Amino acid sequence: MPEKLERSLSLVGCVAIIVGLVIGASIFVLIPTLAGMTGPSLCLAYVISVVPAIFAALYLMQLGGALPVTGANYVAVTRWISPAAGVVMSLAGIIAMISTNCIAAWGFGEYIVAYFPNISVLGVAIGVVVLFGVINWLGVKIFQWTQVLMVVLLLLAMFIFGITGLFHIQPEFQAPLFPEGIGSFFLVVAIATFSWAGFIAITEVAGEVRNPKRNIPVALILSIVIILIIYTLQTYVFTGTLLWSEAAEIGPAAVLAAAANFLPEWVVAYIAIAALLAMATTINSIMLLGAREAFALSRDQVMPSFFNRVHSRFKTPYLTIFLVTVLSVVGVIFAAGLEQYALMVVFALMIIQGFGATAVWRMPKRAPDLYAKALFQFTPFWRRFTWIGCLLTFSLIFLFGFLADLTTGLVFCGIMLLGIVYWYWRKSYLQKRGIDIHKNLRSFSKEVITEIEES
Repeated sequence: MPEKLERSLSLVGCVAIIVGLVIGASIFVLIPTLAGMTGPSLCLAYVISVVPAIFAALYLMQLGGALPVTGANYVAVTRWISPAAGVVMSLAGIIAMISTNCIAAWGFGEYIVAYFPNISVLGVAIGVVVLFGVINWLGVKIFQWTQVLMVVLLLLAMFIFGITGLFHIQPEFQAPLFPEGIGSFFLVVAIATFSWAGFIAITEVAGEVRNPKRNIPVALILSIVIILIIYTLQTYVFTGTLLWSEAAEIGPAAVLAAAANFLPEWVVAYIAIAALLAMATTINSIMLLGAREAFALSRDQVMPSFFNRVHSRFKTPYLTIFLVTVLSVVGVIFAAGLEQYALMVVFALMIIQGFGATAVWRMPKRAPDLYAKALFQFTPFWRRFTWIGCLLTFSLIFLFGFLADLTTGLVFCGIMLLGIVYWYWRKSYLQKRGIDIHKNLRSFSKEVITEIEES
């Protein structure tokens, strides 16, 4: 079976992946809950939550411009920090992806059941996961066109809601700014970081991006501007047209209740469809990303090598797509609360980006030839600024989230510990068969070298 993925993703496709994944379920499913926790300061919380995303974008621009390969963060961390760190980071990534899928799938199901109450939420959630698993199996080109269409329709609906809503703001709904206290506000800032969790996505599929050294950095810049405008506009209008306490009581459909206060019924129906598209774009992207992360692990033999197979016709890693689909279905069946899943994503994201930023900081010394060919070469000051900013920001958010929900933090740490145990078991298992995986992971595989040469 061939082991080569196809470079089919354009700049538009890259932006659609990032915007579709980042905006996703959180802006519809999560913001009513967060509004109930912090009130009218929700918009301010989302503006502050962009800071970690900016630091992440800075290091990802450097990484994507120098190492445009499948699973770039994992490849960089295993080669330029340590194999064990790379495995831990990948496990964190898988946790983040499955948790995000659960949030999006359950949100999708709840929206459908709001209109068709006789349908099972669980059945719809499982069905939408399987649907996008099939779409991903059929090829990157089909994925891309599906994603672009959904993102365009989603953005149109959000701009209609946001721009029209500016003319219907109720000043009395926006005071006091912190009705639940400043501590609750900062907890919402930490959770809202989840809403920026998709930026790292583009480097994980870099092996399938056309002209990646240009398209990846440009896609990151365009996406962060688009998303910041959308988040600021959406949350400001939401808390200005619907009382925050009422929004929390209504739940995931509260955005539609806010829209109904100033928009015609048929436009509200369109926004309801857009909410479904927001969740669908997230699930669609997660299927793509999760499969590529597992694919990178399998070709390094961290996972069994039989997962390193590409469909001869569709050029997709069909076994890892199947694996991510199954894990997502299991996560949906054993669903936790939205806040717990969101915090799991935040914990995982901070681990991934902390390791990734450190690997990029070490790149000029560990891989000077690659760095010399990178499109974006930061000066020593800006490389240091990015690295230190990433570590400080990500560590503080991780610590605050951990202290805010100790149980979820301990569950996350327990899963990480199991991942470390698995790594040492796998290493010992392969050594008994004459394979030194630790040594192999210190150099690039032939597949990675091929992707670098193609870029």
